[in-house]
Amino acid sequence: MNNSIKHSKNRAAEALKALFEQTSAIKLRDIKFDSPGRDCKIDILAQIEVYGHSHTLVCKVTANGQPDHVRMALKELQSHIAQLASDATPFFIAPYLPVEARALCRENEVGFLDLEGNAYLVLDEVFIVKRSLPRRNPNRSSNSSARTVDPSVLQGLPPARSETPPKVFRIAACGPGRSTAQPLV
Repeated sequence: MNNSIKHSKNRAAEALKALFEQTSAIKLRDIKFDSPGRDCKIDILAQIEVYGHSHTLVCKVTANGQPDHVRMALKELQSHIAQLASDATPFFIAPYLPVEARALCRENEVGFLDLEGNAYLVLDEVFIVKRSLPRRNPNRSSNSSARTVDPSVLQGLPPARSETPPKVFRIAACGPGRSTAQPLV
């Protein structure tokens, strides 16, 4: 395995670990790189436990998250799942997945994670959705990113309060009759 592929897979595995550490319902049991068979090339095989139930994530790691590349990778991932003939869950990992690519994954019932902080995973007992802020356009100058607000837009809005703002919670996991909420820091 060349160094850039190995580095990509290591970064993907670390991001996967970090995602599961944020959810108390999921315990990462094992991560393996590359499947042993020549016909079925799996990048990462992750064994997880959710509320005591074992699950296998079959992960495809790619350096390009653009929709055309995602379509090809999803076909390859679905082929791997069919060859395994198990209850494995397909999962896609890329450095960045634009909105269109994330929609493709959801339509094909494939979980995803990108290194920008977006994630989606549905298992019997758990539903995870995590979104990051949109990427900045590197061509935009720093001055154009500053915005001014027209005071007339603010008319009719309640006055600003000096109280402590309310806490915002992220739903970390939902199961039958249970959910865990964690405050965002």
